[in-house]
Amino acid sequence: KLNDKITILPISLSEVTKISDFNMSNIEIGGSISSFSENYKHDGKNLETIFKYKTLGISGYDLIKSFQLKQPKYLKIDVDGIEHLILEGASKILVNEKIKSLSIEINENFSEQYEKALKIMHNNNFKILHKKHNEKLFNQNSKFSKTFNYIFVREK
Repeated sequence: KLNDKITILPISLSEVTKISDFNMSNIEIGGSISSFSENYKHDGKNLETIFKYKTLGISGYDLIKSFQLKQPKYLKIDVDGIEHLILEGASKILVNEKIKSLSIEINENFSEQYEKALKIMHNNNFKILHKKHNEKLFNQNSKFSKTFNYIFVREK
């Protein structure tokens, strides 16, 4: 019974509002490893694009402002490598104290993503509540061994 409480907006989030390529390396149903406007994967390594199309990407701030959406209380970001760019585009809304918590997937081997994400969250008064692996993907030797789901909460 959440139909009136959830709005699905099938557009890409980005650091700025722009039209750019949505690059896909997997076109199977439910496939992953795609990226808006960037040619790298979840780990910062080159994305081998097999299909792409032009689409709108929008910053989190512009999304809320343009569509007059309510300031969110909770955010979840789980994309394939541009999490830090999405955080940059949401920086004007992250300062709002209505946001209580944010869940984000971070690959610690992708140093640019890892360092920028932690810096943005720290600068907006969030602290790490915990980080854990996606148990379905985790294996000490897998390519996801340094990828964690971070939960941040606002410091009081």
